[in-house]
Amino acid sequence: MHFTGRLLWNRIDDAVRWAVHELRLLCPEPEFGTRSIARQVVRASIQISRSTVQRVLREAKPPRPGRPARPAMALPLGKKPYHLLRPEWINRVWHIDLLSLQVLWLRFSVAVILDGFSRRLLCLRVYRGTPRAREMAALVRRMVKEFGKPRFIISDHGTQFRRHFRCAMKKTGIIAVQARVRAPYLNGKLERAFRTLRVWWRLVLAGLTQRGIQRRLDQFGAWFNEHRAHSALHGRTPQEAWEGRILPEPAPIRARDQLQPQIEIRRRHYRGDPRLPVLEISVRLAA
Repeated sequence: MHFTGRLLWNRIDDAVRWAVHELRLLCPEPEFGTRSIARQVVRASIQISRSTVQRVLREAKPPRPGRPARPAMALPLGKKPYHLLRPEWINRVWHIDLLSLQVLWLRFSVAVILDGFSRRLLCLRVYRGTPRAREMAALVRRMVKEFGKPRFIISDHGTQFRRHFRCAMKKTGIIAVQARVRAPYLNGKLERAFRTLRVWWRLVLAGLTQRGIQRRLDQFGAWFNEHRAHSALHGRTPQEAWEGRILPEPAPIRARDQLQPQIEIRRRHYRGDPRLPVLEISVRLAA
């Protein structure tokens, strides 16, 4: 069998290749890498892998495919503890830790609680200075009233999570687990969330008041839960995983298909913050 022309049988359609380059242009932040680009495209129900995104970005950006005229507008240890590392439902394992933030000459601490299954940030609470064990225990009890009680809560060996904290958790019916020294994998999910938070925090002007910092942290937490897709969650956001939502199966779009894909990409700022991108990708297939 002989084929004519230079059309590759399994080549990704130019509209998808253009969309990959456009996403790179709209999101130049170092935190938004090729893995994040692939997740956003998959969320738009287009099948693509990270290696394909890397290959496409090494190529020249194709011209945007022509769009048909718009119609008239219509009206309207040893063995790793996998039961802790890989919980199978929400509110099974929580992670808690403290993050230090420096604002000029002032030092603040942020207590963070994260659900191990959904990666949802349950709490971002700022404190002036370093909070004590009783404050951490009270914070966990407030989160239990709001979200339900976990079976385990994992912390490090900080002074806030020692005897007083463990006794308070035992009274609540929660098993407090302290990660082993030099074994960061137990709290690795929280450390990864800290990395995203630090990248965002470098460019934020939050003011010098505790209330102003708390307001900005609440904004970041809502964006993280509602709009940041995770590869460990198969492209879902923490809020979607918390609610048990499933994304539609992505479909490949190849140049050999007789369809004309029309891909629209828009980036907007979450609550006016340009450092918190919200991407909207719409795909329409025309015969």
